[in-house]
Amino acid sequence: MSAPEPLRRRIPVALRMALFYAVSYSGLGVIVPFLPVWMQARGLDPIEIAVVLSVGQLVRIFGNTGFGRLADHFGERRRILMALTVASLLSYLLLLPAQGFVAILAANLVASLFYPAQVALTENLGVLAAYQRGYDYGRVRLWGSVTFIGGTLAVGFEQKVVGPDGILWLALVALAATVALAWMLPDIRTERAPRQKGAVGAFLRNPVFLLFLGANAFVQSSHAAYYTFSTLHWRQAGLDDLAIGLIWSEGVVAEILLFAVSARFVHRIRPTRLILIGALGGIVRWGVLASTTDLGWLLAINWLHAASFAFAHLGAMHFIPRGIPQGLTATAQGLYSSIGISVAVAVATLALGPLYAALGGLIFIVMAGFCVLSAVLGYFLDRRWDGGVIRL
Repeated sequence: MSAPEPLRRRIPVALRMALFYAVSYSGLGVIVPFLPVWMQARGLDPIEIAVVLSVGQLVRIFGNTGFGRLADHFGERRRILMALTVASLLSYLLLLPAQGFVAILAANLVASLFYPAQVALTENLGVLAAYQRGYDYGRVRLWGSVTFIGGTLAVGFEQKVVGPDGILWLALVALAATVALAWMLPDIRTERAPRQKGAVGAFLRNPVFLLFLGANAFVQSSHAAYYTFSTLHWRQAGLDDLAIGLIWSEGVVAEILLFAVSARFVHRIRPTRLILIGALGGIVRWGVLASTTDLGWLLAINWLHAASFAFAHLGAMHFIPRGIPQGLTATAQGLYSSIGISVAVAVATLALGPLYAALGGLIFIVMAGFCVLSAVLGYFLDRRWDGGVIRL
């Protein structure tokens, strides 16, 4: 264990993790929905925005997997995660002077190496702490979703005062606050994993893990149109930033409520079936979003974010500690976050640039098709996984 730190150790682990989720995910609430708006204000067109974001998704493979392997090798996460919070802040500072496609692409590549790895390792630490210290993961994780809403709504109000440049400044404030609170992270240890040159390859040769990656890749990449172009699409339809913030926030409120009650079902429903529920919900959600930009209908359907994201996310987060050897969970988390999400989202985002230019909101039909594929793979995953630790 690390040297005793009386102040940190007097605060319950669940409260510390909830505070860290709250601060760190407030930045996500700014970056995910509104960074494309900032890029547009800096002169990028839809295809250039898609290229910047998709290439950034590909870079995440190296950060997420590399830092995950490092955490498993040393058997601890806290110091690595603290360093990642500093690196994330410094890398986003590079975006401040960036002007034009090449400069923004280069700065975003650096940011994509560290910040997504910070998010992935936070999830791994949070889930392991829940299993080791006995707290309810869902009720702790929901505070990240609460502040995601705060970040999203803050942009809606801020835009009326300082305009698009304020988006990046809000993100930097959130990243700086994350650095300031990283000392509170619990020191969760696992068995040190020996150096295994073929560890990643062993995961990628395992049919159960591949089905797990595939089912999650399709359901999570189905959000690519939502994350990249929904704000721009709804703006063009005449919705203002406050209304868009409310739409995004409604989805996250549904996510929060699901996390709050998740302890009632996550240990009774197999993680693989949670992923399947998420895929089925996504089919309905994206089908409706493709057919209308009416605010009433958007608010009526966007609560299904609790299915397409939250159910699937809970399934993945509980599959990893149950189905993966303890000394390799951070590596599995890195692969899930990078290949299982980032590569799939990158490919989808890259394709969406010209598709959005040609089809507009009809690209959500493509996203519904992704969820159909996720449901098929999720069904076979549920059939193949025996509920125990997979053999690598």
